[in-house]
Amino acid sequence: MDWSSLPQYAARRTLPAPVETVWDVLAEPARWAEWWPDLSVAEPTVRRALAPGALWQIEGATRPGLFHRPLSGGALLILEVVPLQRVAFQLPSDRIEVELDLEPATGDGETVATLAVDAPRFGGVRRTTASDALAKLAGLVRSSSE
Repeated sequence: MDWSSLPQYAARRTLPAPVETVWDVLAEPARWAEWWPDLSVAEPTVRRALAPGALWQIEGATRPGLFHRPLSGGALLILEVVPLQRVAFQLPSDRIEVELDLEPATGDGETVATLAVDAPRFGGVRRTTASDALAKLAGLVRSSSE
């Protein structure tokens, strides 16, 4: 499916933890509901959790807003994994594609995260979804590294 004409929302943030700590959080599907907006459950359907081609069963939160509908749930498909550097995934039922890139920051023990979200207008994604996700991820890795 060609989703190249979808709007893209992006954010960049320095996370207060080394890349390895950030990756440990990303490698646990159950923790995705803690950082991805409007996601309440993420469970791999096969043993390989964070690997290209992995399919996860997800449930979206059920809080629709005036200009926002919640994620419909269903599946999350892992498209690309480069350990300690990149994760790309798709939420097919909501026509959402996401790319998360990580790189060590110049500061000690920090990671620069860049998140790009391609999604249809008036879908399950707000303009702030990328920055909201990175803010939640920053909070998770801060508590994981303490």
